[in-house]
Amino acid sequence: MKTVYIVGAGFSVQAGAPTQANLLPEAIRLYSENADNYNIQRFSIFKDFLINQLGYAENMLDQVELEDIFTPLDRCLTESSQFRGIGLDKIMEVREAVFHVVGRTIQLVLNETQNSKQYINDFANYLTKKSSVRANNNYRISDPVSVISTNWDILLDNSIHKSIVHNNHEAVVDYCCYISSRDEIDESIKPGLEKLGQGGFNVKLLKLHGSLNWLQCPRCMRLYARFSRKDGVLDYENRESCRHCDKNFPEEQNNHLLTSNLIMPTYIKDLSNPQYKVIWQNAGIEIAEADKLVFIGYSLPNADFEMRQLLSRMTRKTAKIEVVDYCNNSDDKKLVKKHWSKFFGDRELSFSFSGAQGYIDELVRNNS
Repeated sequence: MKTVYIVGAGFSVQAGAPTQANLLPEAIRLYSENADNYNIQRFSIFKDFLINQLGYAENMLDQVELEDIFTPLDRCLTESSQFRGIGLDKIMEVREAVFHVVGRTIQLVLNETQNSKQYINDFANYLTKKSSVRANNNYRISDPVSVISTNWDILLDNSIHKSIVHNNHEAVVDYCCYISSRDEIDESIKPGLEKLGQGGFNVKLLKLHGSLNWLQCPRCMRLYARFSRKDGVLDYENRESCRHCDKNFPEEQNNHLLTSNLIMPTYIKDLSNPQYKVIWQNAGIEIAEADKLVFIGYSLPNADFEMRQLLSRMTRKTAKIEVVDYCNNSDDKKLVKKHWSKFFGDRELSFSFSGAQGYIDELVRNNS
């Protein structure tokens, strides 16, 4: 049986990661506590846009929804049109400023949290052990598990990497796209197919909206990554250039600055990036091969229509569906069941309302 885990923001909440709804309230709090938490110029651009362009009062900034910020900006970029008093040359600057605030807030919240991440470590150990059967060229006959994530945070990435290192496995975290190590001598990051060809194995983690440890070259479109570093929150004073393009085009040395490529919360997600096309294609294959889909901390929102259409097209009629949520109230549980039953129809559905930590604790116990 192949199980595909689909994790959303609720997966990381018990480890201290903020939900999307809490990002802007946390940003306002952290900035008011210490403005130096952010690039002050970029935070000012972000704040000015909300007040002078979107028309929010200063005491309402923590109530703004991210989709209402990114959707009009992205539509203007797509159509080459102005947004109110902002010309095309400034729209990208505003978008980057908002992204800086969002990414930096996630970084700061995770740095200050005291919540235990043990359940994520346990889940990583479970995934690594399950995936290890693919070693020694057995990947052609065994593919028991994978994870599809809509999260930017790198809690699970880091835990899988640590599990691989701790157990001395010849393995990699496989993002299922063309990935390069940020540090040239770092052998821990390489494409999964390369590691499989060497007789090792891959632990598949497909991040549909990008990752805080990714940067991309705008010329060759390579993705660069490294663990335990949130490089996606750009250090604007010390940006690096793509080492491959610098080598291939020496006449343009240091002119290929790496950039963040996260897919922001918007109703018109742009999935034209070639790396994301590969990730989404592979996600569809993983879903199509799954005997069981387990949704952990993912609410299947109506706004996430790209994911909904992927699930609708690619899920087997015989696939079992398990939904992991955190509910105590019986009425809330009924609403959750109705929501998922409405989408998946008469497929076999089961529910766990103990949250990500409770579910993973039981999963590990049952497989110990």
